[in-house]
Amino acid sequence: MGMSFPLPNGTEMSKVTPPTFMLFCLLGMIALHSIFPLGFIADWPLLIFGVGLIAFGVVMAFGAERQFRGSHTTVDHLGKTTKLVTIGWFKFSRNPMYLSFALMLIGAWLALGSLSPFLSILIYLFLTQRWYILPEEKRLTVTFGKEYESYRMRTRRWF
Repeated sequence: MGMSFPLPNGTEMSKVTPPTFMLFCLLGMIALHSIFPLGFIADWPLLIFGVGLIAFGVVMAFGAERQFRGSHTTVDHLGKTTKLVTIGWFKFSRNPMYLSFALMLIGAWLALGSLSPFLSILIYLFLTQRWYILPEEKRLTVTFGKEYESYRMRTRRWF
């Protein structure tokens, strides 16, 4: 079973939902830490900071989702976007939900306390950009035109 499918404009987008993909990466981190714990960086301040990043990521994810629902547009990465959301978390990042997942993964990496799980973060960032963000940006450009281009010029992709 393939992990992606072609869109009408020739790009591919993952069938796996972004939260599911983030959980796969988290499980990969735990496996890497358990099987191949390259270099320990464990320390109480890092553990506390890691848990804080996880909590902040959860707050950001639910806040951004609430903004989508409050604007009556879809959260589904394959759904039809009906409104361009540019307020709240989206004022600082065009992708606060993906950013929140990255923060949760970074927090988990720090909390785990070894270097090897960092590989999962790199995979998450690379594939999220390729599978979700770039195809979404193309669709938003087609749907919202100059309004999206203006938003894109003033707001960073990640942070």
